[in-house]
Amino acid sequence: MANTYSLDIERGNSQYAYITDANQTGLDLTGDFTFEAWIKVESDPSDVEAILAKLLNTGGKGGYRFYWFAQHIHCRVWNSSDKGFGYVTDNNVVATGAWHHVAVSHDSSEKLMVIYIDGSSVNVTKDLDETGSGGVGNTDAPFYIGADPATGSYVWGFDGLIDEVRVWSDIRTSTEISDNYNKQLVGNEANLVGYWQFNDDYLDLTSNNNDLTAVNSPVFSTDVPFVGSPIKSINGLAKASIKSINGCAIGSVKSFNGLT
Repeated sequence: MANTYSLDIERGNSQYAYITDANQTGLDLTGDFTFEAWIKVESDPSDVEAILAKLLNTGGKGGYRFYWFAQHIHCRVWNSSDKGFGYVTDNNVVATGAWHHVAVSHDSSEKLMVIYIDGSSVNVTKDLDETGSGGVGNTDAPFYIGADPATGSYVWGFDGLIDEVRVWSDIRTSTEISDNYNKQLVGNEANLVGYWQFNDDYLDLTSNNNDLTAVNSPVFSTDVPFVGSPIKSINGLAKASIKSINGCAIGSVKSFNGLT
């Protein structure tokens, strides 16, 4: 299926999507993980804009937040003792008004995170390192995309477009990220626990069925970061990919009967 829509979230309208803790499967990450998303930030309110989050709520401590702030990408986790650590990108910024793929891998045993922008790892700085392990505390909070209502009310909302959100329960390698960040997945890939294409719906394509509920009626936009998945073969002869640059489709044929 071609990538034809993205989710357009308006911060001023308190819009986001979520699934309750009771209904989700696989999103209570307590160790290693990788998050991925395409984002196009529309405004800078000089405040946190959460891409995805699952943070402490009544009855539990811990959780995680992956977010954009002051043109930088951040990720933080908190353990069961509510002690956190996290990283932020250094000089590599993600400015407003353009699509960028952002990803982070979390190594729980090493208390280490690697952040990627547009398929490449970038320099990062540890910006939080409280005493405790690098594990993630299991929390009863819902899982959110586009906001972080950790206390039960709307807060730290995203303003812009979000597409192709992926949550993995393992550490994705740099090659795995660079080879797949501008392609659509099937949904049955190993260790993929949540995958939302936002192709005019809120469905999770994995077998976990972590389908989201929208709040305050966000809409779907035809502004997308890339047009569709690569065409892997045509009668075993051709390999091609379709991408986009600023909304314009670009096609490339990689091989045809061994010729390029």
